[in-house]
Amino acid sequence: MGPRRPQDQPAVWLMQPTWLPAMRAAIGVTVVLSALVGLAVAWPWRTPALLLLVVWLAYGTFLVWASRHEHSGTRLEPDAIVLTEGRRVRRLTRSDILDLRPDQPGERAWRVQALLTDGQLVTLLGVPPQELARLRAWHVGP
Repeated sequence: MGPRRPQDQPAVWLMQPTWLPAMRAAIGVTVVLSALVGLAVAWPWRTPALLLLVVWLAYGTFLVWASRHEHSGTRLEPDAIVLTEGRRVRRLTRSDILDLRPDQPGERAWRVQALLTDGQLVTLLGVPPQELARLRAWHVGP
């Protein structure tokens, strides 16, 4: 197996590793279970302890709920760039994009942005500036 060519490299850039939302949900489940155990152990319930355990239970529930929507990133497909921001998914075709450029000139750039035909500037989530040449080659077409 030889070195990977640029077109063989994966075309998915994520804002965070795929395992992170699952880990956050697992922590949330653990927090919820510990709050329920705390409620059982704290009998007879005192107002401060009960209030603290309810807040702890709400925090665990929030962690589980929020982890379901944390799949943000950018995927390059043959005919479009698919931008996922939580639940919102946008397909940007070649005809939708006027230009692909870094957010700042020179070495200070840390993200890639797409200028759309309607004048809107969209940040491509998770795409490092080193991938700009590859995205421009895709934009020009085969």
